[in-house]
Formats: sequence, structure tokens, C-alpha cells
Amino acid sequence: MGGGLTAIVCDDAPGFRVLMAAVLREQDIDVIDQGATWADAEALSVQVPDLIVADLWMPSFDEDALVRVRASAPNATLAIVTALNLVDAAEQIAALGVDLLLSKSTPPDEVAATIAAHVRGAETATA
Repeated sequence: MGGGLTAIVCDDAPGFRVLMAAVLREQDIDVIDQGATWADAEALSVQVPDLIVADLWMPSFDEDALVRVRASAPNATLAIVTALNLVDAAEQIAALGVDLLLSKSTPPDEVAATIAAHVRGAETATA
């Protein structure tokens, strides 16, 4: 499915998590697993997906876990989706290896399209 592109989605809001998984699948990205915490993101990242989509606050921000997620899947696109002000969020994650920072106020299908374009662009650049 999806030319082999795989993803994990982690968000403590079950409705958003399910919705994000659905819109990523519409972009032909196979969502192979889901979680609700940074600990889940860390545990699931060892599957080394092409893409990791995570909420910044699940229910709190764990900088160390984000660093470990990045280390577990260094070539995966790491997309953070947050309800926080993007400027504030960017300050919190500066220099942590995040590839994309997106707002939950953006329609989910647009978020998924942006993520898919980025992942496919990165895939093409490394091919």
C-alpha cells in the first residue's frame, strides 16, 4: 500500500488520532500503528516507519522522549501537530530534529497533504 510509505500516529485525543490516520491513508500512507503518549511514540518508533506524526502535548511535552523517538527512527519524517501557538511550539522543539510543525487548527486533510508532500519530497531527494 502507498508505495511502501508507512507511518505511526500518536495523539492523546482518540478522535484526532483516528482522523489523522484516516486522512494519511487517503494520501496512500499506510498507518501501521497508533499510540496516545510519548512513551508509545518511543516504543512504536522502533518499527522505523517513514513517518511519525505526534501531538506535542500528550498530555505533556517530553523533550527527552522526542529525542529518543528521533534517535530510534533517524530517517523518518517527524511531524509534530499541535494546538499550541506555532511560534511557542517552535521555541520548545528548536534543535530537536523535528521536520514539520503543523497546527491542529488546519483542516486534517490539508495537514495530511502537507505531510505526504514532504515525505514524498524527502523520499525523492534521497532516491
